[in-house]
Parts: sequence; structure tokens; C-alpha cells
Amino acid sequence: MKQILVTVSTIVAGIVLGGATWLLFAPAELGGATRYAVVEGASMEPGLSRGDLVLVRGGREPGVGEAVLYRDPTLGVRVFHRVIAIENGRLVLQGDANDFVDDTRPLPSEVVGSYWFSIPRAGSALFWLQQPLHAALVAFGLTILALAGGGAARAAPSEHAPSR
Repeated sequence: MKQILVTVSTIVAGIVLGGATWLLFAPAELGGATRYAVVEGASMEPGLSRGDLVLVRGGREPGVGEAVLYRDPTLGVRVFHRVIAIENGRLVLQGDANDFVDDTRPLPSEVVGSYWFSIPRAGSALFWLQQPLHAALVAFGLTILALAGGGAARAAPSEHAPSR
């Protein structure tokens, strides 16, 4: 009976942990509050470098000094830059390494989200995995590991097996 309670509590703890992880990290496209962006240029150096994965969260109006992700309608891409001022209700943005201010002045409501945290080089790993050959190699390697692990468990001698 004690073993069943331990198993049930482990399952409940796993569900709670999984739910909390989902609430924190689920992408906005799947109903979560987090958006992901990969740094592609050098405009936010030295704090952020090319290939870093940036996680942003929305839900509040950004202030001066915050780094934000917004969609630049002129360039047709998402840009991650810092708010250096707010003029007439619009955000004035600039990359940390840039000596010029962005032409686009988005409204706070047009911001995708504000910087939450980043993972150095993780974006480069994601780009690497997007290549079909690389994804196939990883899938193949994981399959081999799964099959080898299962085979080793079956081949291990049992404690209850009679000795010869």
C-alpha cells in the first residue's frame, strides 16, 4: 500500500511540475504567455549575441530601459531593441550597440513582449536542428539509445535467477 501511495504522489508531483512548466514556457502560439526569438544581428551586443535565444513575456506596458520585441512593418521582421524614450505615446527604440535610433516608433500595444531571460547560443542549436539532415541524425541517435537501453535491461541477469 505504501508503494502505491509513493507512486501516486510521484505522478501527482509530475503533473504539477509539468503544468507549472507549461504555464511558464508555453509558446503564445499554443496559448502560453512566452514568445521566443533568436538574435540574428549584433545590435544588442555585448549583452546579447548572434545565436542567443531570447524569451519575452507580454501583458504589461514596457518602460524606458526595457528591451522589447516588436514587429517592424517596414522591414517585415521582428526586432529586439531597447526602449530609450517614450514620445507622444510611442516607443523610441535603439539597439544597445547601435549609434542610431530606430525609424519605427511602435505603440506599447504593438510590442510582442519584454525581455524575460536569454539562453546563450541556444538559438544556434535550434537553427542547426531545423536542417532535415541534422534532425534525422538526432532522431536516429535517440532511437539507437532507446533501443540499446531496452536491450540492456532485458539482458541483465535477474537477482532471482538460479546460479549454475
